[in-house]
Amino acid sequence: MAMKSVAVYRRFSDLDPLGHVNNVIYLDYLQEARVGLIEDVSLVFGRGYSQIVVDHNLRYVKPLGYAREPLRIDLWVSRLGRSSYDINYVIHDENGVVAATAVTKLAVIDAESGRPIRIPQEVLDQLGDYVVERGADNA
Repeated sequence: MAMKSVAVYRRFSDLDPLGHVNNVIYLDYLQEARVGLIEDVSLVFGRGYSQIVVDHNLRYVKPLGYAREPLRIDLWVSRLGRSSYDINYVIHDENGVVAATAVTKLAVIDAESGRPIRIPQEVLDQLGDYVVERGADNA
């Protein structure tokens, strides 16, 4: 499986009153990992198109507390359609234990009209090493 691993550090401010990482902060962690996958932020917006999040599906497996050691987030592209794609994630705590799993659907849109467009070749090239299986979905 072609995947990328990204280290993400927790901040003390990520904690809720119970001493756990607040549930909404997980989305920040996914974003950090996604940027680590795409690497070139100019591929997200600014070339006549933008990539937008269409859907998040997040499953919490165990609570995360504060630790100085980073989380490890493994991620890969699980579906590649004409105008959208899915990224899967596994969030591991500092001991390598799975804390959460997630899927994000992203779509590529025309920057002016906001309408979906075919995924540009430069984006396909960047994602190519991390595609696990190409779906037959045309979305």
